[in-house]
Amino acid sequence: MQPDLVPVESYLAIAVGVFILYVALNIFIGLYGRARTKTARDYYFASHSVGPWAIALAYGATCYSATLIIGYGGLSYKIGTSMMWIAATNILIMTYLAWVVLGKRVRKMQENLDAYTVMELLTKRFQNPKVRPILAIIVMFSMMAYSVAVLTGTARLFQVLFEIEFLVALIIIVTVIGFYITMGGIVSTIYANFLQGAVMFLGMVVLLVGVLYRVGFTSGFERLAEFGTEYVSMPGTSTWWFLISLCLVTSLIPWGMPQIISMLYSAKNVRAIRLAVPIVTVWSFVILYTVYFTGPMARVVLGPDVETDLVMPTLFRAILPSLGIGVVLSGVVAASMSTASATTLQASFALSRDLLQPAFPKKISDETILKVSRYTTVLMVVIAFALSYLRLGTIADIFNFGAAASCAAFVPPLVCGLFWKRGTSKAILSSTVLGFLTVLLWTFFFGLKGQGFYGIQAIIPGQIVGWLAFIGVSLVTKQLPKEHLEKAMKY
Repeated sequence: MQPDLVPVESYLAIAVGVFILYVALNIFIGLYGRARTKTARDYYFASHSVGPWAIALAYGATCYSATLIIGYGGLSYKIGTSMMWIAATNILIMTYLAWVVLGKRVRKMQENLDAYTVMELLTKRFQNPKVRPILAIIVMFSMMAYSVAVLTGTARLFQVLFEIEFLVALIIIVTVIGFYITMGGIVSTIYANFLQGAVMFLGMVVLLVGVLYRVGFTSGFERLAEFGTEYVSMPGTSTWWFLISLCLVTSLIPWGMPQIISMLYSAKNVRAIRLAVPIVTVWSFVILYTVYFTGPMARVVLGPDVETDLVMPTLFRAILPSLGIGVVLSGVVAASMSTASATTLQASFALSRDLLQPAFPKKISDETILKVSRYTTVLMVVIAFALSYLRLGTIADIFNFGAAASCAAFVPPLVCGLFWKRGTSKAILSSTVLGFLTVLLWTFFFGLKGQGFYGIQAIIPGQIVGWLAFIGVSLVTKQLPKEHLEKAMKY
């Protein structure tokens, strides 16, 4: 079945106009961020100046990107409505519990230890400088995978909506993102993400209304079942282990990915974090259920033969009017730019502050590092561009791999570091290395989807090994000084 797609000519002017307006606002934000960025503290965490609305939408826009909308939307087209369980676990674990459990403690510990990055926070918390370069390398590796997934998804969208070459689309996206994150660091990123979060919300509402108008709600499920009952039942066309793996890898993102954890650094105070919780929870509910409802319903609209990564862009063209395409285009680009900027910036932080500055502590000042950070940000953008052009895998697969690697290294030491005084300096080294290596080896032997072992993805063994290593080594090695723990964990 070939869907009737809106001709490019009918929406091109409007879509480009909306997009140019949106890009102009982002350029203004980049210049504003540069004016506000005078010190390394400004560049890395906005000198604790961000209020609840800005940090809530920035957090949400960073968590959810083209990886979700294009990648997981396409995956839900393939698997079915069982993917809605991912939305449920994401709202509970990724959004609500992450803020309630991590928010206050991360913000206070960062201030107590005067840490600029998440790697620096963990290094100071466990008093182990040896782990810092290891964490930095893992961050650069995983953030690069995440950035590639996001850039690929956005370029795919441009490719379908504007009928242009993938390379041309990629150049457009990378140019815009590279400009504003290089100019203003975290200040530009957070305020741009606030704008992007609002645009993304509007775009997803337009998409949801368009799909409901075309297929209905209950009638949509009935028509989807005609393609096979597996599309409206559990666990869909996948296995239970695969579905559980997806729930876990997506829900642990803010618990183990530095670009999201570091958003909490920028909060004005603990009260701002508390007020942000209901905002980000409601926002996430709308975004997530829109994606995991419209993805399966795309099968009803488009038929069964659309390539996974092209499903959502094709759906936009099939159901939306010209202005709607412009709004949704800006919404998806907003989602992508917010995440790509945060991941690229975090990779830059890891290289400049966590690798270079400790190696030359007497030679490199914070001001010099600020300059170096801008150059390394450009370098990270260029590398992400090159890897995206190679198209090494599907969007969802690349994202899952990067997220699993980062979460295996960061979740056990971060959670234990915030709540458990018994954790030791040797434990973080063991947990980080073993968890990360487990993800690499599991993926190498059993595949990105875990297809070689019952669909169990690397996130599950990575977490098991990381937690066991951290707790086990902590129980048999020397505890950190009491005075240090009291200072670090003064909440």
